Amino acid sequence: MYSKYHGCGNDFIVGMYDKNIDYAKFSQKVCNRNTGIGADGLLIAKVDENKEIEMMFYNADGSRAPMCGNGIRCFAYFCLREKLVDSNEFKINTLSGKMGIRVLSREPFVGEINLGKPNFSSKALGINTSKETFLNEVIMINGWKIKVDAVYMATHHLVVIVDNLKEVINSDLGEKLSKHKIFTKGINVNFVQIINTKEIIMKTYERGVGWTLACGTGAAASFVILNQKGLCDNKIEVKLELGKIKLSYNENKEILMEGPAVCIAHNIEID
Repeated sequence: MYSKYHGCGNDFIVGMYDKNIDYAKFSQKVCNRNTGIGADGLLIAKVDENKEIEMMFYNADGSRAPMCGNGIRCFAYFCLREKLVDSNEFKINTLSGKMGIRVLSREPFVGEINLGKPNFSSKALGINTSKETFLNEVIMINGWKIKVDAVYMATHHLVVIVDNLKEVINSDLGEKLSKHKIFTKGINVNFVQIINTKEIIMKTYERGVGWTLACGTGAAASFVILNQKGLCDNKIEVKLELGKIKLSYNENKEILMEGPAVCIAHNIEID
């Protein structure tokens, strides 16, 4: 049995681990919006002998990704509903490490995720460059000079500050940046429009998915870059198409992300 959740519109199929399933193929099947259930990704809960929980995350195209900010809130809510945990504070293992979860509200669900510290290493980001970091760089796309900043924030992210999000969404800029040859592992591209020092709006082109309604780690990556440039405060609100995410630093300079998760359907049988 599977369930479907969303976090600010970023939607996922969620279920328990089955060793007999090839999840790379399965995610392509169930995430297809025409012939499957339809989702941005697949989240699988794998519990080991010590009752530690791992979140296995697959994009809609079948590729495995390290982490997902909206996904992990949905996953945390799933763990509560399925009684995999009974505490309001617990940890989830991911390919990006152990993530701390704090449940602020069970119904409706609101969770705070400790995403850890940002990593600016070009090597960690899989960028084909001799430079140690990829900040304040320029990439040529369609004859235009695009100013970009890259940061590993639980997964691979590129941040582009723009004046008008609507113009970007109607172009192929997101896809071309995401698939640019310099990014050997591909990259999520976050386009950010600044409202003021406390609010931004953003849109993300995710590798393996395309345009999404929301991206939690992308919001965190955008916050990190803007804050580093002195363009936003140490606590901001990110406005997405179907909700809001709050981002801040804790005393250890780790990134905290607060946002909702909603269960759309559960006990879904998939052939």
